[in-house]
Amino acid sequence: MILWQAGTLVFVLVLALVTPGMAAQEYHVQSGYASPPPALSAVPSSPVEIPVWELPLGLFLILAAGWAAELLIALRIWVALGYRRVTRSNVLDQAVRSSVFTAIRKNPGIHLRGLARETGIRLGTLRHHLQMLSQTGKITGRPDAEALRFYENNGMYTEKQQLILRHLRNATRKQILDILMRQPSAGRDEIAGQLGFTGAAVTWHMNVLETDRIIHVERTGRSVRYVISEDVTRCLDDCLPV
Repeated sequence: MILWQAGTLVFVLVLALVTPGMAAQEYHVQSGYASPPPALSAVPSSPVEIPVWELPLGLFLILAAGWAAELLIALRIWVALGYRRVTRSNVLDQAVRSSVFTAIRKNPGIHLRGLARETGIRLGTLRHHLQMLSQTGKITGRPDAEALRFYENNGMYTEKQQLILRHLRNATRKQILDILMRQPSAGRDEIAGQLGFTGAAVTWHMNVLETDRIIHVERTGRSVRYVISEDVTRCLDDCLPV
């Protein structure tokens, strides 16, 4: 409001200074018949552009006042819209962005479309808020073969923990790890029986977990048992009890 009032005052003062000088100038009206039009064969002259600094002082001041008024109007609109620089300390003040961050904290390793289902936010809006959360260091994204997955804060989870959390986003592998936490060294048939799956389906998931070193396989003759490594067990106990 103060900027607007100051701009209006400047504009009025400039007009007050310029108007008397312009009004004091004398104007002479001359009949058009005294200057007949040029012959048709004459070469038309092109208008010559006058530099700004050669304009009359009064006109120049009016233009300058207009530019100043436009600038002040733009500043007023900018302030009225409540512009605020987004930083790590205030990034969660925006309600929609805060809900996105809460969903990521609740579901570590969630991907974009999972977030859209969880929050009910459109993908375009969601991408904008994810970018703001990432730029301010509130979240981090880790790509895998399936999607880009989001976690709270850079450094909040180690790479191993992020890998475990990604597998826990899969309902079947989460159930398998739950069984192995409660029944260390469970065999394929035991796991398949509890889940109601075929042995081949369990073997497929176990191969995925073994490839990422979430579990290791112990073979004794034809008997195959699966064991969760100690570091994975600690991660499951510390950050995400299964």
